[in-house]
Amino acid sequence: MVSLPEPLAGFRRWLPSEFSTASVLKRELKARLVRPFVRQDYEPISFADRDWDTLVVLDACRYDVFEANNPFPVAAERVNSNASHTSDFLSKNFAGDHPDTVYVTASPQVANHGGDFAHVEHVWTDGWDDATDTVLPETVTDRALAIAEAYPEKRLVVHYMQPHYPFIGSTGEDLAAQGSFLDGREDRAYPSAWERLDAGVADEAQVWDAYEENLQVALPEVQRLVGELTGKTVVTSDHGNLFGERVSALPIDIYGHPPGIADEELTAVPWVELPFEERREIHGGETRTATTDDGDVEERLESLGYV
Repeated sequence: MVSLPEPLAGFRRWLPSEFSTASVLKRELKARLVRPFVRQDYEPISFADRDWDTLVVLDACRYDVFEANNPFPVAAERVNSNASHTSDFLSKNFAGDHPDTVYVTASPQVANHGGDFAHVEHVWTDGWDDATDTVLPETVTDRALAIAEAYPEKRLVVHYMQPHYPFIGSTGEDLAAQGSFLDGREDRAYPSAWERLDAGVADEAQVWDAYEENLQVALPEVQRLVGELTGKTVVTSDHGNLFGERVSALPIDIYGHPPGIADEELTAVPWVELPFEERREIHGGETRTATTDDGDVEERLESLGYV
C-alpha cells in the first residue's frame, strides 16, 4: 500500500477509500482549498431547458480542443456549463422526472446521480471494454441508434465517455505503459493521468495529445450517430478539463475536473446546433429511475479515474 507522507499519514484511518493514495489526497485537498475562492463571473446554461431533440454529450470536453477538431459545418458556440463534474451536471440538469427523455450513457455516474427518465440505457453495464477500461464510442453509437428507433417520440441524451480519461488512442497507450503500479489497481500511486500531472511525473504535452486524441477517436462515431438521427441535434459537453490552470487568486494549479469549481475555463464547453430538416414530435409518459442494481458501478468509476 502506498504510504502517505507526514503529517498526512496520521489522518489515514479517517480517509475514505478513494483518498487512499497520497496523490489522490493531494489533488482533493487542493480542490477543497480553492473552492471557496472561485468566483463565478459568467452565466451558465441549463442543458435540459435548452431547445434540442437529441443532446450529444462528450464527457469532459474542453471548448478549445473541440473547436480545433470540429468536424461539423457550423462553428461551436462557447457556453459555460452549470457543472464542473458529471455528478453536478446530472443533479443540476436531470434531477426529477423527465418522462419525455431517454438517456443513453457510457458513464456510470448516471446510476448514482440521474433522475427519472422514460428509459435509461446503461451501456457501461454490458458494453464495457476490458482492454481499455472504458466504453468505446462505437458501442455507444450502436446502442443509441437502436434506442432512438425504439423511442422515436422522445428526447434523446447520448453520453459518450470520451474525451474523458482513460485515453484509448496510441498516445494514451504509451502513457498507460508508463503508469505507476505497485501491487494492483487499488495500490496505484497515481490512479489517473491527472494525479501523474499534478505530481510532475507525466509530460503535460503528451497528456494533452492523448486527451485530444481521445476526442478525435470519438468524433467519427458522433458523426455517424447524428447522420442517422432526425430532429434537432446539439453536440456539447457536461464540463471541461483543466491542465494546471489556476482557478482563484491562490497559487494552486488544478488538474482534471473537481466538483463544485465554478471556474470559467473549467466550465467552458462547446454548443453545436446542427442543421435539421424537421423536428421530432416529442411526447411524455411514464418514467423509470436512473439507478441500477449492477454491482460494478464503483469498479467502473475507479477505472475512469473517479475513485
